[in-house]
Amino acid sequence: MADMRATGDVKNLLLLGLSQAWEGAVCDEAAKLGVRHLEYAPSPREAMLRIAGGFPAVSHLLLQDTGSDELLDELVDLTAAQCPQGVEMVVLGLPDRLLGNKSARAITFVAEGQDNWLREVLTATARHDRPTRRFPGVDEIKQALAEQRIQARYQPIVCMQDYRPTGLEVLARLQHPVEGLLQPDFFVPQIEAAGLAWALTQVVIDRAFDDFGDGRLEQLGLTLAINLPLDVLLVPSAFHWIEYRRREAGIPACHLVIELTETQAVGDAEQLRQAITVFRDAGYDVAMDDVAPTRRDHHALLDLPFSTLKLDKELVRESGTNQAAAAFLRKTIQAAHDAGLRVIAEGVEDMPLWNCLQQLDVGHAQGFLVARPLPASAIPVWHHDWCQRHRRGN
Repeated sequence: MADMRATGDVKNLLLLGLSQAWEGAVCDEAAKLGVRHLEYAPSPREAMLRIAGGFPAVSHLLLQDTGSDELLDELVDLTAAQCPQGVEMVVLGLPDRLLGNKSARAITFVAEGQDNWLREVLTATARHDRPTRRFPGVDEIKQALAEQRIQARYQPIVCMQDYRPTGLEVLARLQHPVEGLLQPDFFVPQIEAAGLAWALTQVVIDRAFDDFGDGRLEQLGLTLAINLPLDVLLVPSAFHWIEYRRREAGIPACHLVIELTETQAVGDAEQLRQAITVFRDAGYDVAMDDVAPTRRDHHALLDLPFSTLKLDKELVRESGTNQAAAAFLRKTIQAAHDAGLRVIAEGVEDMPLWNCLQQLDVGHAQGFLVARPLPASAIPVWHHDWCQRHRRGN
């Protein structure tokens, strides 16, 4: 059998709910393949926390059907997500309750007694044999909006000085009947090109406010950041609609952040100033999102009444090895501080990068080192675990 290390692919396996027979088979087969990184999760809760934000990244979750539904949907959700550090979910056995899950397309099911199943699973992943997802057409997207198949996920933001959780960014997902759960890159550009950005924004806000209304944000001490493209932010009725829904959900304005996305160029800075001022005067924070050298000129916007500047995740990731990116990062952070803005770095994925950003006086971090985007039901679990770990100084 081929040693998986020879392919340059490091496999980190997380085992959950395995019987002694399965566990022994996994360990024996993994040893033959040269896989040395195996961890054990005592419960679905612990498995979810390990996948949600831990390093080294888990490459495969091996789950034996235990009959427990605790956080099972959340585990499927996390492993089904299409991201650079995705997790392959392998289910030992064929539970009907998982076969009915809409994201089951991304799960590998292994029947008991199948020969060389672990080798097949690992080598298939190394060959990138996962099914390729296609981009849905505009008609499919309109149907998804009409059928309310847009879902919300939440990525935590923490203070770098004391590790305190401070906020969540709302991220849209589209539940496609064939392709499964799709990330924004698969549908947001088509939505904006078709003039449907406001319709998407309304659906996402409805989801988020339903998830975190009735004081739940206040209980966790978190803000909620909502992405708005420029053409939506500039429409006066958008503010009034958001205000109506906010009051209806019982969420204080000071718990909400409006993030101006980077997809559209700013043509009239004064018009943008007026729109931002309306939100700021009502108690909202307003953030300039995805600042990077390849995006719009942020210097022209620094004198507008933004409260926060968010550093683009690709810029943050490249800053450790790219001198030009690092220079832009330092200059931008200083300019933001001079303008009195809070700085959030996206794409924080390891401790060396965290430490570097901390030395540059970046105040807040968002990224896989903290947590992946999570369903609302998983946020309290993540929040409790994060606070407990960092209260102990771990």
